[in-house]
Amino acid sequence: MGKLRSSDEPVGRMAKLMAELYYFMAEEMIEKLGEEKGKEAVRESVRKFGEARAESMKEEASERGLEINAGTYSLVRDMPGTSWEKDTDSPTDFTYCPMQDMWEQLGANDLGSIYCEIDYVLYKAFNVDFERPLCKTSGDSCCRFLIK
Repeated sequence: MGKLRSSDEPVGRMAKLMAELYYFMAEEMIEKLGEEKGKEAVRESVRKFGEARAESMKEEASERGLEINAGTYSLVRDMPGTSWEKDTDSPTDFTYCPMQDMWEQLGANDLGSIYCEIDYVLYKAFNVDFERPLCKTSGDSCCRFLIK
């Protein structure tokens, strides 16, 4: 188990718990189905989860009379941004992610990188041309979010 304390910032603590739950579920799928099929099942689950999240956010956007675009995505985003830290000199770079922190503690950045694919699903649903050339779960020093 990763290190969590009740005194940790609540959003970050919840993100770490979510990351740890994902880790145990992904590990179990891989153990039961084998490496290839297990990772395929994990990837498909993450995609479906992303689509369900995006659908809920788009429903909220519709209720609020908002168009589906990058600006709206930031208004109806379902996950708070507190606990994630940006580089003050480069606002496209996130230097800390509580989920990646947990996966690193568990020695599971490879599984975390599959989860990080969810960003592509979410941004695509809002017609956003998104690219992430750097990702901490892939061993980079930051996650770089480029929105074109």
